[in-house]
Amino acid sequence: MRKTVTSDRHARKAQELVASAASSSTESLRRSHEAVEALGRIEAGTYGTCRSCSGRISVVRLRAKPEATRCIQCQLEFEHGRAA
Repeated sequence: MRKTVTSDRHARKAQELVASAASSSTESLRRSHEAVEALGRIEAGTYGTCRSCSGRISVVRLRAKPEATRCIQCQLEFEHGRAA
């Protein structure tokens, strides 16, 4: 019985590691995609322009989140389902 318990524990740990790696990989892909999109906006001359209100995204926000596509006000509204 002890061997089964140890094997089960190892199997669960292996599953956790695989799930963690998959999640990490997905997050890395998402971040890479956001970076490529930001570079495209730089090239197009639209980097730093809010996609919702067309206003400027603050430098402070862009320093904290360079891939931001909305000003902080529009982002908050978006997150609360009040904007596109």
